Amino acid sequence: MSQLLALEWDPREIRMTVASGRGRQVEIEHAFSIPCDVDATTADAAQHFGQRIAAELDARGIGRPETIVAVGRSSIELRQLQLPPAPDADLPDMVRFQATREFNELDDKWLLDFVPIEGSATTPRTVLATAIAPAILKQIEAVCGHAGLKMRRLLLRPCEAASLLVGEKSVPRGQVVLFIDPLGMEADLTAVLDGVAVFMRTTRVNGDPPPFQALLSEIRLTMAAASNQIGGRKIQSILLCGKSQAHLDLARKIEAELGISVGLFDPFQGLSLGRALSDAPLEHPGRFAPLVGMLITELKQASHAVDFLHPRRRPEAANPRKKWMIVGAVAAMLLLGWLIYSRIDHYLLASSVDELVRQSKGLDDSIVKAKKVRASTADIAKWADEEVIWLDRIYKLNQSFPTAEEAMLGQLTVGINQQGGQIELKGWVRRSEGIAKLEEGVRTHGAKLNAKSSREDSAKPSYSLSFEAAVLPDKNEKGDKP
Repeated sequence: MSQLLALEWDPREIRMTVASGRGRQVEIEHAFSIPCDVDATTADAAQHFGQRIAAELDARGIGRPETIVAVGRSSIELRQLQLPPAPDADLPDMVRFQATREFNELDDKWLLDFVPIEGSATTPRTVLATAIAPAILKQIEAVCGHAGLKMRRLLLRPCEAASLLVGEKSVPRGQVVLFIDPLGMEADLTAVLDGVAVFMRTTRVNGDPPPFQALLSEIRLTMAAASNQIGGRKIQSILLCGKSQAHLDLARKIEAELGISVGLFDPFQGLSLGRALSDAPLEHPGRFAPLVGMLITELKQASHAVDFLHPRRRPEAANPRKKWMIVGAVAAMLLLGWLIYSRIDHYLLASSVDELVRQSKGLDDSIVKAKKVRASTADIAKWADEEVIWLDRIYKLNQSFPTAEEAMLGQLTVGINQQGGQIELKGWVRRSEGIAKLEEGVRTHGAKLNAKSSREDSAKPSYSLSFEAAVLPDKNEKGDKP
């Protein structure tokens, strides 16, 4: 949670408010004042003020947060400028040019900012130009330096108090309100339109609330001057900063005298307060309205009406060099991204290759084993193709052999030759037609009979011829398959 210090002072007292913010939520943690016992115009006033601020912060354990400082109307030069129609981008240059003619001592060392009041690119423009002298700026920087504070912004007090009226339900939109902020020795009287300070005065008064007659005279003077400055528009209501009974009584007197609505405004109403403020409410909360307004605007990251350290300027023209620098930076980033991607992709591919090589080497042994198995399988297949099933051959021979009345087998011998299995037969037949019948039967069963010899034989009276023959497989037969 960021912490921020708002600071301002006048000849009577130094006022400080500390707030912290998280997102759009703002909490006012501290709000306190220190009486001034040194003339602010003396040479050592800045050192004294800085030391008093530092001591008070240390006593409250606040530390040294970044600081925004407010200056009052009496510390600046203010002019209302009338300008021709112009777009917003041209206004800063036009305001500075016109201000050099309207301000008495304005030079390049003065800090200049402005508040647009009305007008557009097609209608005349009205602005409030504000400038702060180098001597005032140097004094403020010296106070912050002696206090050990870093100044983030230098703002205009009436504008920051007026910012509290943005969205205020008691102030209808489009209505000009006179916002009165009594500060003890002086009071800010600011004409506010929709949260923008369109006219501002600071007058010397004594007391908070100020005496009725003195304040009434200043109100009448301010209402007349404001109407003249804002094109004849009238002040329609008044808001008096404060919440005590004395403030309420003063508001009723002013309302009765001027015949317009006068209300009270508490700058802390509806805000989240820290424990220190909740336990010990302020005696004069209205004096802290500018500090509360500047803290809320800053912590909510809204824009301030006037910021002398960061004034409105003409938008910088597009720089072609900057454009090409951005293009080059983008191209360099894309190239770097491509190189990184390429390296990662190369690494992944190399890892994949290494893994595949490892797997390939692991398969080498399997391939060798597979080749051996394949060779063995081929040998087995060859053996199986060349194997002779003798029982099948003999069975086929039996099917083709003549009947017992026609032939008789005396001897059967089996063997292997180049053509496959061979069966050699020796026997007798009754007549020579028996040999022919045997040959025909063998051929019918897918083989052939090679009769080696046949002759007459009287050893077997019933069979007149003996024979010797060989049963060979046909050339189309493989193994035991006909």
